Amino acid sequence: MPIVHHRRPSLLSYPLWLGSRLFLKPMLTLWPVNSAGLAGLFLIDRLMAVGPKPRGVVREQLTLAGRSTELIMPSGPSRRDSDTAMLYLHGGAFVVCGLGTHRSIAARLARACEIPVFSLEYRQLPKAGVGASVADTIDAYAELINERHYRRVIVAGDSAGGFLAAKVVEAVAARGLPAPAALIGFSPLLDVDLGTNPDRSSRSDAYLPKSKMAKLAPKFDRGPVPLTGVRRISDLDPDEFPPTVMVTAQGEMLEPDVIDLVEILDQAGIEALAHSYAWQVHAFPVLASHHPETIHAIEVTAAFAKQAIREGKSTDDREDQRVG
Repeated sequence: MPIVHHRRPSLLSYPLWLGSRLFLKPMLTLWPVNSAGLAGLFLIDRLMAVGPKPRGVVREQLTLAGRSTELIMPSGPSRRDSDTAMLYLHGGAFVVCGLGTHRSIAARLARACEIPVFSLEYRQLPKAGVGASVADTIDAYAELINERHYRRVIVAGDSAGGFLAAKVVEAVAARGLPAPAALIGFSPLLDVDLGTNPDRSSRSDAYLPKSKMAKLAPKFDRGPVPLTGVRRISDLDPDEFPPTVMVTAQGEMLEPDVIDLVEILDQAGIEALAHSYAWQVHAFPVLASHHPETIHAIEVTAAFAKQAIREGKSTDDREDQRVG
């Protein structure tokens, strides 16, 4: 089965879910989506950036495709593969969050997968629409391949970042780039028009309000770069996808799209897997670093990624032998 259900939540799950439902969801519902309301959200990332620094990694600030990026590498002796890297795209509804809020998840993936992780600060609202976010992501992926000479790049992201990661899958053929080694999504947004989709509901979601997504939707098409290609990731040709693993909270608003995509990929013969966790909140691996479900989600995701890396290396070795 491509969908694995984890139905026995830890005790810490209940207060996290209830607190999100009672406090975070009303706040997000009432938060204004005008220019002033969106512009002030950058402070969240700035505050998170001065918090505790992740252990077991080395961090370096650099520029990737003209955008500020944080490179996070596991410290100490390692068997990591120097030909493989991960491009991580943070979530935040294309409005909020950045390197500071997502430093912890990027560090945990670097340690678990034993590869360097490039966390990208792409353009987002209110200054630029989703088309600019996608363009920054694809340019960063291309630079990792063409200029930094990684043979294999895993693309990963949570929430809105999951949409950006999937758009790389769509773009590589047109750019003449190799396909990603794997696609990883934590509660990924797979339909940019989700807020206006009558078949989707946020009634059971711990904190995401569908009404707010509907109000944000008209702003997604803001320039300076138009959003081209599919707006719903399941409309892509399944044969274009690499091995894909996704993690969701059971009953969250984005879960039906994840299940639909994973089942489509599975039926097409693509290695695809989704883990659904009961009594969790949207993008929980990003929010709660010491949560038992977060630890498990990182473990199963890293195991999937490592297997994809091994298969990619085997394919590269066979190609090198043919050429030699």
